[in-house]
Amino acid sequence: YRTRQLLVSLRRTLTISDQAEVRRWLSPQAAALFARMTPRDQQHSLDVLRRVQDTLPSQPALYAAALLHDVAKTAQPGQRIRLWHRVLVVILTAFWPAAVPKLASADPQSWRYPFFLHLHPPALGAQLAAAAGCDPLTIELIRHHQDKLTRAPANIFEQLLAALQAADDAS
Repeated sequence: YRTRQLLVSLRRTLTISDQAEVRRWLSPQAAALFARMTPRDQQHSLDVLRRVQDTLPSQPALYAAALLHDVAKTAQPGQRIRLWHRVLVVILTAFWPAAVPKLASADPQSWRYPFFLHLHPPALGAQLAAAAGCDPLTIELIRHHQDKLTRAPANIFEQLLAALQAADDAS
């Protein structure tokens, strides 16, 4: 699964149509944030967007959240999760799950900061989305996109969240 994910991510670049889709759902400030993501993460986010569009039509806040849900992982130059971090996280999680939290440092200047990013992307992504002027619903969807629901959605927010999670899990 991870090998396929890596190979797919290495071969895609955004098309003009992809770029237009991003501009359709994001403000210029939020689109600039999206543009700072790695091409691999941009493509993943577009895949998530397409899945939620197929599931729930006419949900602009959800569509913006789909595009920005992983923004904290790579949109901050010098403070991003690189490929080698991701590989190391997968290996450590498989063989020594306690290692990643031990490696994590909240200091953005530390070489260990990417491990902190790995553990906290929803909260950090919500902060970035808020700073870019995103809709409050978009921000909350980003903030909670890794909080798995343990029951059927009870309201519209939980329905949108469930759709975002399903699309993210499928991509």
